[in-house]
Amino acid sequence: MPSVRRTPILLAALIAVPMSGLSAQNTEAPPAAPAAVPLPEELVLRGDNITALTLNGLPMRLEVSAEAFGLPVVNPGTAVQALLVADRRRGWRFGPVVVEGDTATGLVDFGAGAVPLAVSWSDRAASDKADGVIGVHHMPYKRVTFVFHEAAPGEVLQRFPLRRAGGDSNRRLGTEVIVGKKKLMMIFVPERAENLITAPTANFIATHQEGGFEPDSSGIAVMDFGVERPTRMMRIAEPILLGDLALTRFAVRVEDYGEPRRVGEIAADDPRFDPGNILVSRRKGRGKPDLLTRIGRDQIAHCSSITYDLALGEIRLSCAPL
Repeated sequence: MPSVRRTPILLAALIAVPMSGLSAQNTEAPPAAPAAVPLPEELVLRGDNITALTLNGLPMRLEVSAEAFGLPVVNPGTAVQALLVADRRRGWRFGPVVVEGDTATGLVDFGAGAVPLAVSWSDRAASDKADGVIGVHHMPYKRVTFVFHEAAPGEVLQRFPLRRAGGDSNRRLGTEVIVGKKKLMMIFVPERAENLITAPTANFIATHQEGGFEPDSSGIAVMDFGVERPTRMMRIAEPILLGDLALTRFAVRVEDYGEPRRVGEIAADDPRFDPGNILVSRRKGRGKPDLLTRIGRDQIAHCSSITYDLALGEIRLSCAPL
């Protein structure tokens, strides 16, 4: 009789063991997802100024440019590989030359998780050394620094208020300086050698600072997508001062958005450029200049680096004394 009573108790115990084990497995929490790696506060760029990211999961390298405005632009082959499907058209105008393109929203990951970002492309390559171009204003860092060369002894920091212009579709970063009664937007563009302006802005500057074209100074400015525009070199008798920088020469896009009719020519004995003369200009500016000046690397050749502090709203140039 005792053995009969013990048998069902033993069977129940044997059944209870696997059942209780299965119940414990079902109640365990799933493994935690790996924590996102925070991005550094500063991106430091040298040489070709290339940054790595992914677009819709596709690894790519984009050229970071302080001149780039508006949305990031990728090469046409990159847009195909990233499976971008256009949802709207867009275009870029360079005087009479218009480049047509498309825009789509993709998932961009700089290393801390994917976020949606609108990206554009055309049938022309945006970059010949990377998969595309992206502006500083789209960088997810507090600071972006471009290093040109090793710092020289005795360098000092020049600080300029960072200004944003152009709205969402044509956003660009720079600083401002007063000329006449207007504010000129100054954009540092070490990718190109010369200071660059359009014809209407040349008219405006020439009427306030006494500017004229230098003889035999025709050239070509290469714009985005490889678009080439003819230029002439304008020199001004009264420099435009931006901190310690004295701007005196500008490559003028002579056929873009108008004609530089008010610039004139510099003669060999032009009295405006005689340092002993006091200039008084009675000319009045006309038209609607874009008031945009690109400051090239020749102007800041004595500077070793430039930092865009997006958190403090400041542009800093580290420069040797002139």
